Amino acid sequence: MHTKKLISKSLRVVLWQVFLLIGIALSGRMSHAAPTDVVFSLPSGVDVICQRYAASGDVLAIWLTGQYGRTEEEHKAAADMAAQGVETWVTDFLAPYFLPLLPSSWNQIPDQDLAAWLEAVRQRNPERQIVLVSTGRVSSLVFRTVRTWQARYGRDHIKPVNGALLMFPLLYQELTPGEEPQYDPVVNETRLDLVILQPKSSAGYWWRDRLKEVLEIAGSRVWMQVLPGLRDGFYRRGDITAPEMAAGARLGPIVLEAMQPLIYKEK
Repeated sequence: MHTKKLISKSLRVVLWQVFLLIGIALSGRMSHAAPTDVVFSLPSGVDVICQRYAASGDVLAIWLTGQYGRTEEEHKAAADMAAQGVETWVTDFLAPYFLPLLPSSWNQIPDQDLAAWLEAVRQRNPERQIVLVSTGRVSSLVFRTVRTWQARYGRDHIKPVNGALLMFPLLYQELTPGEEPQYDPVVNETRLDLVILQPKSSAGYWWRDRLKEVLEIAGSRVWMQVLPGLRDGFYRRGDITAPEMAAGARLGPIVLEAMQPLIYKEK
């Protein structure tokens, strides 16, 4: 009987600890305000919806997402960034065109829509510093958006964005094993201030210096940061490791810290 009582007491303690942890987790999630939708109706007839995590600061980070579908880690990061004063929008450009999650889908998004969207964002936020954030193959949209905006709306001494932060960018065309990567031509046609977060445990790590050189030859300024112990898509992997899980939980602070050269850069 005494043993049963001890087991029962231990079970109650364990259950109480579990419920406490769940409560802490839920309260942490609930502390972030829910996003609101900002809809841009483009001249082409397409509506692009940005999910806005509002903040009062003078920096606007726009997270171009969609490579993994809806990613809760990215939305949590956006909420964490807003809580630190950086308004953050999460924007999926595949959804308005009903495009599947395929590498080829990114090329089907019309350049003129990208440029019209960015100009609308600028007009809505005339006093803010705009920084684009992207991952993987979505990074090609950053270059296409800026290049097309410059061709269509560009004027002397006006930059559409302060720069872009690219996490594990995939900017090369289809690669045959054994061949050196051939980068998308848009990489050579666009000048940007860039921060690149490159996980060390990925193939892109070994090409980082070449990518940096190609970007700098094109006229971009590049800050390269290596993320030790992480792989591409570290916060969304099915075989995620403990360090990757921890980094995913800190995704917002990681992005905010890495963005500093783009916000407080020398002219």
